[in-house]
Amino acid sequence: MQYSDQPLAADPLTIALERGIRDPILSELSEADALAEANALLADGDRGEYSAWLLSRAIDIAAQFPENEMLQYYVGKLVEITGDHDAARLCWRGIVERFPNSFNIFPEYFRSIVKMAEPSVALEILESYRQTPIERTDPERAIMAARCLTIIGDVDTALATLDAVEDGGGYSSKIAAEKARLLRTSGRFDEALTLVDACEVAKREPGLAEDIERAARLFRNRDSNGPPSVAALAVLLEMTRERRRLSPRARHRAFPSGIVLIGGTLGGGGAERQLANTALGLTERSQAGDGPIGPISIFCRKLDRRRANDFYLSQLEAAGIRVADYLSAQPWGGDPTAGLSAEIGELVALLPPRMREGVTRLTEILRHEAPDVVQIWQDGMIFAAGLAALLANVPRIILNVRTMPPNKRTDRQKPEQKTLYLGLLAAKGVSLTANSRIAAKAYEEWLGLEENTVLTVANGVEPLAIDAPSDEIERWHVFDANTGSTGFVLGGIMRLDNNKRPLLWLEICNALLQNIPEARFILVGHGPLRAAAEEYARSTGIAERVLFVGRTSHVGFWLSKMDTLGLTSRHEGVPNVLIEAQLAGAPVITTAAGGAPEAVAPNRSNLVLPNADAPDMEAAARHLAMLARRTENGRSEKDETLKNWASNRFSMSHMIDRTLDIFSA
Repeated sequence: MQYSDQPLAADPLTIALERGIRDPILSELSEADALAEANALLADGDRGEYSAWLLSRAIDIAAQFPENEMLQYYVGKLVEITGDHDAARLCWRGIVERFPNSFNIFPEYFRSIVKMAEPSVALEILESYRQTPIERTDPERAIMAARCLTIIGDVDTALATLDAVEDGGGYSSKIAAEKARLLRTSGRFDEALTLVDACEVAKREPGLAEDIERAARLFRNRDSNGPPSVAALAVLLEMTRERRRLSPRARHRAFPSGIVLIGGTLGGGGAERQLANTALGLTERSQAGDGPIGPISIFCRKLDRRRANDFYLSQLEAAGIRVADYLSAQPWGGDPTAGLSAEIGELVALLPPRMREGVTRLTEILRHEAPDVVQIWQDGMIFAAGLAALLANVPRIILNVRTMPPNKRTDRQKPEQKTLYLGLLAAKGVSLTANSRIAAKAYEEWLGLEENTVLTVANGVEPLAIDAPSDEIERWHVFDANTGSTGFVLGGIMRLDNNKRPLLWLEICNALLQNIPEARFILVGHGPLRAAAEEYARSTGIAERVLFVGRTSHVGFWLSKMDTLGLTSRHEGVPNVLIEAQLAGAPVITTAAGGAPEAVAPNRSNLVLPNADAPDMEAAARHLAMLARRTENGRSEKDETLKNWASNRFSMSHMIDRTLDIFSA
C-alpha cells in the first residue's frame, strides 16, 4: 500500500537494500551486534556528533539484515538528524513500504509529514490508513493509530483508541504499556503509575515503569503539560528563579565588564556572521576607549574544522577575541558529585539531551567566568544554554532570536520550548530580542507577551570585499566565456537545503530562460541538496548556464558578478545576503519569509513574492525578464539608491549602539 499521493522515489537505504550488497566484513557481525552498533551510531548522532559516515555505516549495516525493522528505524532517525526533511520523509516512506504494519515505523513517517505539510494533509493520510474495526481486534494497529494521534496532540482520542481494543474486559500488557507511555508523555504521571501498578507493566517494559515511578515521585501533585522533561524543566526554572531572587549577583558597573556570546558554531551562515560582527564591533568599541566594555568571549557548541564550523574563527582570533567550544569542557567542572550537580542532578537527568548537555558543560564555565552579560544566539542554543546561564546566576541574559518562533516552524518544535522561554523571561534581568519586528511580534503572540516586550536589533552589515584567489577568478572567466559574456546574471547565495529551496530557485532560472535565453546563473553555497540541484539542472537542460560555486569565503567576488540576487527560503530571520546584495547595488527578489521584507528597499527593481509557502515562479520570472531587458544606464541609476538605503538602515555602528543599550539596561 502506498501512503502518499506522490510516486515512491528511491532513497539511499532503499537503493542499498535493492542492490543487496553484502559487505564481507560486516557480514561477520551477528544480528545482535549489528543492533548494538546501529544504536550506538544513533546515540552519537543525538549527541551532536553526526557525520556522513554515521549514516553510511548505518545503511551498510541495515543492508546486511534486510528483514530487521529496527536497523532501518535507526537509519531513518539518522536521516532526520541531517535536517533534510524531504530526505527523511522519503526514507520513512520507503521503510513503511517494507514494514506496513509496524507501530514503530508508520508514526515516524507520519511525523515527517506533519513537519512538512498542513495538518489536514497529515490527517487525510492517517485516516486513509486507519481501519477502525480492525483496530479493535489488532493491538498493534491501535498502538500505531494512537501514536499518530499523539503526534498531532489529540491525546484524548489516542487514549480512547487504546481503550476500545477488545481484550476480554482487561488491558493486554502491550496496550497497558502503550497507554502508560502516552499518559507519561502528556504529563499525567499519577494516572500512568496507577496503570503500571495495576497491569504489571514493569514485567514487559521495566525501563518505562522505572521512568514513570520516578516522574510520579518527583512531580507528585504537580500539573504538567508534557513529558517528564517538561516537568523537570519547570521545577528547575522555578528553583533557579527563587535562588536568583534571594541571592542576586550584582553587575560590576554601568557598562558590562564581561560579555559572553554563545552560539552553535562559527560556520558560514548569516546568524553566525552577525554573532561575529557583534563580537568584532564590541571589541572595536572597547579598543577605542568607548566605555569599559569587555572582555569579549565566545563559547560555541562545536568548532570542528572538518565540518566548516570554524569559518569565522581566524578573523575573531586575529581581533584578540577568545573563542572556545564548550563540548570540550568536563561535565560539572570535572566533579559531577559536588555542588549544584548533587542538588539537581536527578532533575537534570530528565532534561532533553541537548539541554542536559548545555547544563552539565556550560553552567560551571559561566560560574567561573562570572560575566555581566550572556547573549545566546538562536532558538537551538537558547534551548541548549538558556537554563545553564540562569543556573550560573548571570545578571543580564539576552535571548537573541533570528527567525520565526517554533509554533511557526513545525519542523523545529519541541515540547519544552514554551516552558523554557516563559520560565527564563520570568526571571529578573532576562530579555528577548529579535532582528526584525515581524519576528518580535510573532514571539510576543506565541508567548502571550505584551506588545514591544521583545526588543529589536537590526542586523549590522558591511559591503563585502570583492577580491578572490586566482582559481576562483579563473572559474568565473571560463564560465563567462562559455556562456556568452554579456547575458543577464541571476545569482543565489544560500545553504543548499530544504529551507532555502535551491531546486525552486533553479525552476525560476528555467522559467526565465524561456524568455531570456542568454541569461546565466551563479549559485554560491553547499548543503545536502547540492547533488539534487545539479541533477535538476542536468535533467532540465540548463546545466551549461548554471555555475555551482560551492562553499567559498569570497562571497563578495561572486556577488559582484550578479545583476540580481534571488532568495527562495521558506523561513528566514532578516537575511544578510539581501542586505549585502543591495549594498553592492544589486536588486533582489525574495520570498516573504520571516523578516525578509524588512531587508528589501522600497524600490521598483526589487520584488517580494508574497506567499513564502508557494511563491509565484512565473511572476518571479517576469520580473527578472524586465530587469534583464533594462539598459545598463537604468540599472546603474538604481544602484546608488539601493546602496544608500541598505547602508543607512543596517549600519554596524547602529547595531552596536543598540546592542550596548540592551546589555546595559
